[in-house]
Amino acid sequence: MLPADVFHRFYDLFGIENIFICGTDEHGAQTEISAAAEDMEPRPYSDKYSKIQSDIYKRWAFDFTYFGRTSSPAHHKLTQEMFRAMNKNGFIDRAEMTLPYCRFDKKFLSDRYVEGTCPFCGSSGARGDQCEACGRILDPIDLKNPVCMLCKKNEILHSSPERTRNLVRIEDQSSTIEFRKEKHLFLNLSKLAPDLETWLTKNRHWPTNVRAIALSWINEGLKPRCITRNLKWGIKVPLKGYGDLVFYVWFDAPIGYISMTSEARKDWKSWWSGNAKVFHFLGKDNIPFHTIFWPGILMASRSKQTNFVLPHYVAGYEFLNWEGKKFSTSRHVGLLADEALDMFPADYWRYYLISILPEKKDANFEWKDFRSRINNDLIANYGNAFYRITSFITKYFGTVPRPSDPGKAETDLQRSLERTLDRVEKLVKKVKIRDAMKEVMSFCDVLNRYFQAKEPWFAIRNKATKRDAGTTLYYGLNALVAVTAMLWPYIPLTAETALGCVGIKPQDLTWKKLNGFNVKPGKKIRSLILFQRIEDDELEAAIEKSQGVTEEKR
Repeated sequence: MLPADVFHRFYDLFGIENIFICGTDEHGAQTEISAAAEDMEPRPYSDKYSKIQSDIYKRWAFDFTYFGRTSSPAHHKLTQEMFRAMNKNGFIDRAEMTLPYCRFDKKFLSDRYVEGTCPFCGSSGARGDQCEACGRILDPIDLKNPVCMLCKKNEILHSSPERTRNLVRIEDQSSTIEFRKEKHLFLNLSKLAPDLETWLTKNRHWPTNVRAIALSWINEGLKPRCITRNLKWGIKVPLKGYGDLVFYVWFDAPIGYISMTSEARKDWKSWWSGNAKVFHFLGKDNIPFHTIFWPGILMASRSKQTNFVLPHYVAGYEFLNWEGKKFSTSRHVGLLADEALDMFPADYWRYYLISILPEKKDANFEWKDFRSRINNDLIANYGNAFYRITSFITKYFGTVPRPSDPGKAETDLQRSLERTLDRVEKLVKKVKIRDAMKEVMSFCDVLNRYFQAKEPWFAIRNKATKRDAGTTLYYGLNALVAVTAMLWPYIPLTAETALGCVGIKPQDLTWKKLNGFNVKPGKKIRSLILFQRIEDDELEAAIEKSQGVTEEKR
């Protein structure tokens, strides 16, 4: 969501009309399991956590055009409509499927109700749909030593001597899980394989890792994929004989991009047809779903009413690790998004996480590196430039000074800004968000060196050179406004405060204006220290808290 938000905000600056859609994916076995763990039904459970997530994302300053939910009537209606089109187009197969059945709970189990040992990497705790350790897509029958998560949850939450005796007795005889055949519906991806391969081959502008993963699926051979599940919570299948099933969560979830757009905009179809370009931002474990299954759904469901464009770009990020370890809620490794904001401001996290954004390879969060980049990069570079220039103006001039004709230093500064604007725009449009930020901070360093070299603190002492000091501050301030505007997508809360100090609103700035002079002579401004350094004791407290708060909260 963070790089997507940055990308969206840049496009606002570029003056390119765009919408930023996100929401809670609420169906599936995991929701049923988690709701049961809190002794709740799926609907109120989803209501609760949709609100919690939405509130957290506001604190992170994510500028969604619309934040929706897959449990909405509009989403149910569109999912069923697209399924009917797929069925009519001949891409839905009917077949039996061998599914895990818990003899103790007397019910078929969805893939996420089953955990076991991954047959590929040997990792324990692999789910029936995917192994998080190696990323392989699985079926429950692939797992070694499968365990019913419903029994496991209920044993923990509602343990009783009688239940425990019964469970042990069954386990003494054999596993509570056995595999039975059940009729289900499949999306025939093998029929779609030629069109998918042709489309994927053309997408040479995609990141290398995304194309490689997608094409590897094609090379291995696509098979029909089951799109239904034996669950109560979900979207009912509108087909006679299958009304007791719901759609698999990864079948209906991506349709939410479109259904949420339909709730956000009256002209929603124009955003999913014609020349519209759709950009997806996700983790690499979701690449197959967004490059194979989701485009397959779109291709299979084409009709007059459901003829939607395929993804233009898929940004699939590598993993972010926590001080050399993989994030894990069960092992208390890492921080939750709201926990992080209780320690430091959102813009600190936004800046740091973009600076280590794992675009090409896995990245690693480290507390000491976090403090170093905030103190020595963000604060010492940008924060320092902002305070020095604005405080100098307010102290010695009162208002923005009138400049003399620009000298070589001012001309060089202006040319450097022009090059930076050009590079940043090109990088953002190539979805190289991290590299674009490096360019902005490099120019900020140029601005600091310009100010240092001009030494206005000496020039201000003499009437003959005071005008030159004013020229330095005028050019420095306007370059600072450009830097702040370019940093707005990354640190919006701080940037809006900084722009407010010079009487500018972000929406009043466009990319073309950033190379000009947006703060005129005579304008009254105010100075402000934008950031507070992270001191040793604060860092130590954060480290200690991160080790304790996660354990207590989880």
